[in-house]
Amino acid sequence: MDKSDSLPKELTDKPVFTDNIWGECRKRKDFMPILFEWYKYVGVVCNTLASISLESLAIKEMPPLNYAILTGLLNRCSRLMMSNIRLSATKKYGETVALIDRSIHESAIMVQWLCINDGKNGFQRYLASGMKGDIILKNHILSSISKRGGETWVIEKSMLDSIEDFLNSTGLSEKQIEETKKLPDIWSMCENIGLSERFYIGIQRMGSHEVHGTWTSLRTHYLRQKENGQYHLRDLDVRPHENQFMDIPLTILYTLVKFIEYVVADANFREPIDTVLEDAISEMRKLISEITKEDFEFVSE
Repeated sequence: MDKSDSLPKELTDKPVFTDNIWGECRKRKDFMPILFEWYKYVGVVCNTLASISLESLAIKEMPPLNYAILTGLLNRCSRLMMSNIRLSATKKYGETVALIDRSIHESAIMVQWLCINDGKNGFQRYLASGMKGDIILKNHILSSISKRGGETWVIEKSMLDSIEDFLNSTGLSEKQIEETKKLPDIWSMCENIGLSERFYIGIQRMGSHEVHGTWTSLRTHYLRQKENGQYHLRDLDVRPHENQFMDIPLTILYTLVKFIEYVVADANFREPIDTVLEDAISEMRKLISEITKEDFEFVSE
């Protein structure tokens, strides 16, 4: 029996397309029908691997909270990918898909960074960085209560209880959180895990246009320019771009390779999953190469 036979169907049931579908896509120079299916498949693979129980014999011994962080981030990626699928099925909301993409990439980069910074306090830095703002809010609420002579509003009690619950869940004291070194910026993370500056500029820096609503974002997705130069509002007709359905699956697949390498110490356990991921990466790269081949031709005079 092939080792892949022991894997769940969600991992092995990769997309397959007829010659007719390929022919139509090539004729129209529109590969979204194929990309759409690959995007769905990678999203499901991500969720499936994130769902492996910490009690599984394949998973190495590690702090449960660390494993929860990694699998939680992967679940975030897969759920946001599924949101993109729902949005893009209408052939609209390309601006929203682009905004969500930024969050998916950031979580994927975080998973890769955590996997290679385990021995460098990476997980503690992740937890502490997320809680520093909560402590600031807690101190602000306590200051307000003190100024009115110790009387506490119901909403303040609720907020303080919630903050305390989150603080306790980290296993860190407020002093530890305050003294823990903050997380590096995304570019430093990209550099640390071996991603190129071009990746960072193209994915994260350009993706920030959608997050912050810069002029580039407005002019691309929210405004149209008339012949007389005046701008008017654009409706919900922004079709998701092919690039958005190429970059995310590939980033997630590489992230899953690093995740499995980190949490599954035994190479024999890893081999069937590695084979699935490597095969998917190869298929995606071939597809991307076909879609973008004309992009790398020289501009004719």
